[in-house]
Amino acid sequence: MPFEITWEPGGVYRRYTGHVTAEERQRSFDQICGDPRFDDLHYTITDYLGVTTYEISSQDTEEIAARHVAPLRTNPHVVIAAVTTDARIMAAIGHFIALRFTDVPYRIFPTLAEARQWARAQKGVRTPW
Repeated sequence: MPFEITWEPGGVYRRYTGHVTAEERQRSFDQICGDPRFDDLHYTITDYLGVTTYEISSQDTEEIAARHVAPLRTNPHVVIAAVTTDARIMAAIGHFIALRFTDVPYRIFPTLAEARQWARAQKGVRTPW
């Protein structure tokens, strides 16, 4: 499986590896949002550093952005961090943010340490590190 989800106190860490399809991204999203712990979630960190190929299209990005609307209305306290240096993934995330389907903070970082530092600094975020 090209993704791994780790629940942490106050948040969730998702790591993608290898070839990642749009279907797998949606499946990981559904697992996170469908989990009873989602209501207490304060941050999500998605790590793309292990991705070798990433299935990407404007339509896929728009669909996953639209799928964020309802969960982030039920829990608007989530901050979202992505860890990547891949220009294509950064462009897709930029497109996601530009759609403005949600207004939760969403930032991109080149390292996991920087993403965790930012998540920790957000108001109300409890982190184990």
